[in-house]
Amino acid sequence: MKTAVDSSVLFDIVKGAPGAGTAQSAMEAALAQGSLCVCAVVVAELGRYFASGEDLRDFLADCQIDHDPMSLETSLEAARIMRGYARNKGPRERTAPDFLIGAHALVQADALLTTDAGFFRGYFKKLAIATP
Repeated sequence: MKTAVDSSVLFDIVKGAPGAGTAQSAMEAALAQGSLCVCAVVVAELGRYFASGEDLRDFLADCQIDHDPMSLETSLEAARIMRGYARNKGPRERTAPDFLIGAHALVQADALLTTDAGFFRGYFKKLAIATP
């Protein structure tokens, strides 16, 4: 099983937030069932917490998280779901990165590990969601 990891889970770990231990345990459980991956959006969002690209690469390697390039099909799926969100007049707090992360998990992985389950369950109905 391939589990995509959302930025929210990794933020907890990198920032040493109160949920860091739970996030780490959830990643270990997902890893025990297969592999972990992130898309470019997660890499970009996470990058601000590291002094260099090499430090970020080392972190991902230590966590056994692979970078999984986003396909055109994934980007088109994100656009389709964003159109629905706009038609429903969703709050402006959601931006393209949220939809790209969800579409990446939906199209290119088997599940998404996130702390933002409500949003992803609402707009990515066929996506298996795991939470820490």
